[in-house]
Amino acid sequence: MIEAGKTTENKEEQALKDNLKFSFQQLLINLLGYFKTIVNIRDEVDYEGSVDAIKKDIDFKGVNVWVLGASIVIASIGLNVNSTAVIIGAMLISPLMGPIVGIGLSIGINDFQLLIRSLKNLTTAVLISVIVSTVYFLLTPFGDVQSELIARTRPTLLDVMIAVFGGIALIVAKTKRGTVASTIFGVAIATALMPPLCTAGYGLANGNWDFFLGAFYLFLINSVFIALSTWLIVKFLKFPLASFMDKKKQKKIQRYVLVISLLIIIPSGFTFWYTIQESIFKNNANAFLVENFDFEGTYISKQNLTYNNDTSLIEVFLMGDVISEKTKRELGNKLANYEMKNSKLKIYQSKDRTDELMQKATEKATEKATEQAKLGILEELYKKNDMVLSDKNAKISFLENELMRYKGDTIPFTALKNEIRVQYPQALSMTYGKTVSTNFKNKQDTIPTFFLKWNSQLKEEELLSNRTNIEKWLRVRLNDKKVKIINY
Repeated sequence: MIEAGKTTENKEEQALKDNLKFSFQQLLINLLGYFKTIVNIRDEVDYEGSVDAIKKDIDFKGVNVWVLGASIVIASIGLNVNSTAVIIGAMLISPLMGPIVGIGLSIGINDFQLLIRSLKNLTTAVLISVIVSTVYFLLTPFGDVQSELIARTRPTLLDVMIAVFGGIALIVAKTKRGTVASTIFGVAIATALMPPLCTAGYGLANGNWDFFLGAFYLFLINSVFIALSTWLIVKFLKFPLASFMDKKKQKKIQRYVLVISLLIIIPSGFTFWYTIQESIFKNNANAFLVENFDFEGTYISKQNLTYNNDTSLIEVFLMGDVISEKTKRELGNKLANYEMKNSKLKIYQSKDRTDELMQKATEKATEKATEQAKLGILEELYKKNDMVLSDKNAKISFLENELMRYKGDTIPFTALKNEIRVQYPQALSMTYGKTVSTNFKNKQDTIPTFFLKWNSQLKEEELLSNRTNIEKWLRVRLNDKKVKIINY
């Protein structure tokens, strides 16, 4: 009896374990299914509409050229006066993203003609941007290097990551039915295509090749990896190919893409590594100064930290009582404890190297006076040009609204035409436009309207039924409850 009881208990325990195991597996399956549902983007893709929208943004002519010119000047002014807000405005209205996305799309769908067209327009836009910004910086009276300029001359792997994920966000937004304007504007700010080109113009205008090469390299990183992200998403979503090619040629193109990507990434990796080492050096140097320069009657008046791959330099300017040579040697020996074996410590004191201190103090005073003069000039300039800047802000706001309106007006007309023609062969023609309606009191609205002409043999009931069905379908298809159908 006891053995039978134990056997029953064991069976119950095993059954409980099996149930728990099954429940856990089911939970994982449910979570995985939910995750797949929320990350799925294929159901919302408008293939033909997306391709048409991207193609429309590629060409630089007419309005796009004027918008490009305005964004170049605004970005150059922002970099010149170190204004982040003005630079952001230039990023928002810059149309440079169009041909870059076009390059990625053309490679993804094997459209060679579209690739040539995108490259031609991007080259045109880059030349215009560099030339106009160079002319601006040659004419401007303010030629000093600002922090906004310096920030665009040392691209790193972080910039590569920004370009990759920014490109993914952009192409995913563009493939969705309807335009996600906030996403497009956000990508424009994150990747910042226009400021690097204007910084390259500053480098040309001032003969500073480090600035020119660094800024142009940043633009190259952004362009290449936005195009690469576009290509990857287009392949992932399986966009229809414009032309087919054999697998051998396709692998060759993929190798080219990989080689170009590596050539772009490698230099940024070195810069990233240099930036990390410089940051580590400065942190260690500051810790060394705080923990070891605590002398009674002596204090640090100034410090300079200069990082170099070979030998870094720590310059310390002391005021008060003079420290001995022995103390100096002891301080130099302590550098190894802070992982700065290859660093050199130079100590300047008020009573032993007076000439050097006087020279440094004079340079500092001159720099301060010059800086104060510049601040005075800038303050006067801002006061005099307050109305001009306000006008520019108003223009930026107007251009943003126009851009949003232009993006919102885009519909996949060709796809809709084909779909309606297949479902309703009795339809003879279709016209699309925006109609404005009012009740002559306080209500006015703009309505997307489709005018459909039908075969005259159709009865009134059939016309009414067709109009109702198409109207319901289009409201869902275009995600717009105001769509209206008029039969004639």
